[in-house]
Amino acid sequence: MKIFTLGLCSLVFLSCSKDKPQNTAVEKSDSVAVHHTDTAASSEKTAATTDKALKTEAALYTLIKESKQSSGAINKADIDQLPESLKAIAALYSGLGGSNCSDGSCELTTALDLGKQGSQAQKDLVKKWFGNDKAAEQLISQDFYQAPNSSSNFSDFSYLTIQQNGDMVSVNYDLMIYSHGQTSHIKGPDQYKINGNTIETLNRNIWKDVK
Repeated sequence: MKIFTLGLCSLVFLSCSKDKPQNTAVEKSDSVAVHHTDTAASSEKTAATTDKALKTEAALYTLIKESKQSSGAINKADIDQLPESLKAIAALYSGLGGSNCSDGSCELTTALDLGKQGSQAQKDLVKKWFGNDKAAEQLISQDFYQAPNSSSNFSDFSYLTIQQNGDMVSVNYDLMIYSHGQTSHIKGPDQYKINGNTIETLNRNIWKDVK
């Protein structure tokens, strides 16, 4: 009888020992499932953060607002918010077109705190960011000259905006060209890319033959 009892206990012990690895495997499986869930949640959070960062980079600056007058109205509030790279683009456009110019001064250049047309500050800023741009070189060589609005030939921006999205910049505008009583218009947008401390011209409708 004792021998029978000992045999029965041995069978129960062996059965219990076989069950333990199965329970361990289930526990490990549950741990892996939780790990994958945490990774998925982390990926979603990272994607949301990246998307938010990209949206934050987009900015629109209205430098010259369209008005009922022939010349657009300078928007000093937006101009004062320009980072240096976009200020350099604005300085370039203040030489590509007029902004109610008279007596060697144009309103856009003045609003950029660069003084009169062709000032050393204007030249240095444009040269710094557009070192290899032919249009910039030509503007610098002619002191960013713009004919006054009293002339029989002059130009005037009806509006001018700069939009930045990451390293891509779009310049939109309507430049009115006046010549002996006749008017024509050149319109944007023009496209640029900021590469570190330089600006590359991708497409420019104004002075498009100068490359």
